[in-house]
Amino acid sequence: MHFSVLSDLENSAAILGDKTAITCGELTLTFDELRSKAKATACALVEMGVKPGDRVGICMTKCPEQIVVILGVLYANAIFVPILPALKRRGIAHIISNSGMIAIVTDSKRLNEIAYFENKVKVFIGNGELTETYPNLPYITRHLETETLSPFCRLGIDVAAIIYSSGSTGMPKGIMVSHRNFFDGARITSEYLNTRQTDRIACILSFNFDYGLNQLWQSLFIGCSLYLHEFIMPNDCFNLLNKHQITALPLMPAIMTRLFDSRFVQLDHCYDLSCVRYVCSSGGRLSNSMLSNVRAFFPNALMYSMYGLTEAFRSTYLHPSHLQQRPGSIGKAIPDVEILVLDNLGNECAAGVEGELVHRGGCIALGYWNDVEGTNERFRTHPSYPGEKLVYSGDLVVRDHEGYISFVSRKDEMLKNNGMRISAAEIEVVFDGHPDVSAVVVFGVENIEVGHDIVAVYTTNNSEPLDQSTLKRFLKDSLASHMVPKYIVHQENFPATGNQGKIDRITVRRNAILQLGIDT
Repeated sequence: MHFSVLSDLENSAAILGDKTAITCGELTLTFDELRSKAKATACALVEMGVKPGDRVGICMTKCPEQIVVILGVLYANAIFVPILPALKRRGIAHIISNSGMIAIVTDSKRLNEIAYFENKVKVFIGNGELTETYPNLPYITRHLETETLSPFCRLGIDVAAIIYSSGSTGMPKGIMVSHRNFFDGARITSEYLNTRQTDRIACILSFNFDYGLNQLWQSLFIGCSLYLHEFIMPNDCFNLLNKHQITALPLMPAIMTRLFDSRFVQLDHCYDLSCVRYVCSSGGRLSNSMLSNVRAFFPNALMYSMYGLTEAFRSTYLHPSHLQQRPGSIGKAIPDVEILVLDNLGNECAAGVEGELVHRGGCIALGYWNDVEGTNERFRTHPSYPGEKLVYSGDLVVRDHEGYISFVSRKDEMLKNNGMRISAAEIEVVFDGHPDVSAVVVFGVENIEVGHDIVAVYTTNNSEPLDQSTLKRFLKDSLASHMVPKYIVHQENFPATGNQGKIDRITVRRNAILQLGIDT
């Protein structure tokens, strides 16, 4: 099981068997119980016909049973395919067809929806061990001896999961993540975050994506404990942090905005948040108000800002000691990774020159499932590293003279106004400097006369709009005239994509265009 998260579970169960691994409300699982339940689930899956290399969908809300099923699929030498519980029928159908899965494990909340697909795949309901629902009604609970389970026989380079991207438009691509990817992600992330065996990690993020899964893999690798929480209201989250004296808090920017929403946070509860020793965030830029709130709510916590993409999990991080002087930077490469900044000819860009971020080294995925053309476009070789695949991110960045990297824009999101190239991200950074702005999305609407009309959509800390003329004066103090948005739109809040943390920029854009009545 070397280079597998299952080897980490086996080690933790052998050394820390009676230690609590998972807590969810009043329910707890020790490392030994987690291993036993996962193996029992694997036995059930194998008896039901799952073979090595088969794809098994998992469409469940976040709970200990979801973790058990994920690990059970791996113990069965199969490949797990996470499916968002909130995904609509069309998206589920695409994932079923594209991945070629033979079965889906779901929970009672999603059973009626998932049962629609019983003519395409077997549908099971998970409740610790596995209960079969289709095609053999009624439910049949399986109590199996784990000694009948065949040994784990996958290599580190074999596919462990197919994670479908959470894009807001079009059909998502399935990213093939290897056992070694998951293993390395846990090893590398726990190293620079200094995750400890005594840590208690608040698991707010979804297990349907690599960032949320990494908290699980770290807990198996280090032997620390996970506390599952479905984020709805800020005070519920603060109660969890206080009750369990949480020490590690992984977040995403959109969740941070909701967590610190002044309309709902009641600080008169006198929460004790002093045990939180680190907060980390990935999936987007951190605004000044987010950073101020982290310092105010978690005075003893180090704040790690991170950048990554599912095709390579994690590329860079900014050490907390550099956050004040480099708030807009995504930092430097994580351990065992090299970050290149390349021009269109594949040459390394000089300091201060914009280029594409290219990831070399650890955590590179195996490519896109059933998409050779897409794989060859994103996972490419470079003459300086013959025979080695690098990930070309499609993100434009700039490296300064000390090696720190700043995000500029997506290659396909650069705007033009009166012949001038404009970075939407640069405008967003200026917006973030306003003390009352909590989040912002900037985009362009095509205008044949000037190229793009710039639109900025923002939310505020108190959900109230700012005075337009005052806000424009604020922007003009820092932006060239051609960069000042033509349209500025206030929205009470921003919707998030399925991974529970990234702003759903497509929906924000669509709603803003409707508000403005622009004909596109």
